[in-house]
Amino acid sequence: MSSSSKHTTEKIQLVNELHKPARKNYTRRRTIIKRLDDLWQSDLAEMGNYAKDNRQYKYILVVIDCFSKFLWTKPIKNRTGNILHTNKRVPRNLQTDQGTEYYNRTFNNLMKKYNINHYSTYSVKKASMAERVIRTIKSKLYKYFSLNGAYNWLAVLPEITDNYNESRHSTIGYKPIDVTKSKKECNEGSLE
Repeated sequence: MSSSSKHTTEKIQLVNELHKPARKNYTRRRTIIKRLDDLWQSDLAEMGNYAKDNRQYKYILVVIDCFSKFLWTKPIKNRTGNILHTNKRVPRNLQTDQGTEYYNRTFNNLMKKYNINHYSTYSVKKASMAERVIRTIKSKLYKYFSLNGAYNWLAVLPEITDNYNESRHSTIGYKPIDVTKSKKECNEGSLE
């Protein structure tokens, strides 16, 4: 996304207006999390329409620590049980939707291995923080697509993820990277 400096201010303003989200204000239930790594949420962002421009990667695996709002992303080619593996950090609880990528023997064994309480809610909200961050990521990707006329999201996903983690989050008042102990530790917990 560093190529944005070559775009005119007018074009950038037009793209921002084009991709401006509609605001919907309604009552939301609060999620109470007591500490870092208490609850993570995960979901898949579908990017199948752009697979030919991204070496056949069709999904972005999104994992967010609900306490710090720290985000990990990983491009994946298909929905399999072997989508999530961490080096160091693991959550106490993992909330997902009821997709087959999360409910299979391989994923269940991984949850047992790391002693993670995996669950899904039976409502339309599902993993709402993960779904919200997917909306943010896609919004940034679509702006990139409009500005550059290219659909290679693989190239800019790490930068978008880093920018998210280094931006102040309105609900906690801090940058996710500042809430965690150090960037090195966060990256050690990154997805493989």
